[in-house]
Parts: sequence; C-alpha cells; structure tokens
Amino acid sequence: MGTCRDCVYGKKQEGILGSWYCTFTTDRHGYFINVSASHSCDHFEERPSVGKTNSDCFLTSAMVDYYGKADDCEELTVLRSFRDSYMRKSADGDKLIKEYYEVAPKIVECINASGKKEKYYQYISEVVDKCVKLIALQENERALTEYKFMVENLSKEFEPL
Repeated sequence: MGTCRDCVYGKKQEGILGSWYCTFTTDRHGYFINVSASHSCDHFEERPSVGKTNSDCFLTSAMVDYYGKADDCEELTVLRSFRDSYMRKSADGDKLIKEYYEVAPKIVECINASGKKEKYYQYISEVVDKCVKLIALQENERALTEYKFMVENLSKEFEPL
C-alpha cells in the first residue's frame, strides 16, 4: 500500500510547504486530517496511473480548465466532500467512484476533440451547479441521481469510450 500522498484523497495545502491533508478522513470536529509522508489509512485508493492529472476529471476540466475557477472553488470542494462523505458510503459508491475515474479521462479527451467544448462544459457546469444546490438542501440522493444521469449521458454521447 502506498502513502496518503499517493492516494486520490491526499491533497497538498496551498502555501504550506510539505503539508498534506486527507480529504476523506476528518477529526472529531470535522476538519481534514493532516498527514505525514508515511501515513496511510484504511481508505487509501491509489491515484490514477502516471500521466493522469486533475484535468482528466471532467468536473475539474469544466470548472478549472474551461471556466478558470480555482481547484478549491466552492463547487469542487462541495463535490469532493459529497464524494467522500456520501457517495463512498452509499451502496454502490465505491463502484461509481471507480467507474468515474476510469471513464472521465476518455470523456475529457472526447469533449476536447469534439469541437463543441462550450456545449459540453456548459452542460457539466449546469449539472454541477444543480448538484451543489441539492447538496446544500441535503437532498443527497437527488444530487447523486443527477450526477449519475450526467455521467451516463456523456458516456452514451461518446460511445464507444
């Protein structure tokens, strides 16, 4: 098993040299846990293979690359927390998350090659905004349904992936 820094949940804190935290594990106050270089936990999930970056995630591509938002913008922060606190604990959560990380790079590649980036990234942004609102209203199941519908639509649009 690797270390938290190799985990999909490991994130380097901006402006704090060498400081990492886990976006999955929180302390009793709900704050993310700082981790050392050798730390690893039961939730460890290896980052996608070498060459994969956050831009291979179509949600990140839509919000950061296309719309110029920060990687820690409200939308992505809410969705990451939703992924880690709600999706992962749902019946098929781990499966959905794994499928997303498998299909997302292919969808990003197809969107960028389509000549219709604005159309697709606008659709993704609209769904993201809707999900963020639903999560704020604690309508997590509806947010999850919207998310799954979006992934299914994009996967079908670019078949075969």
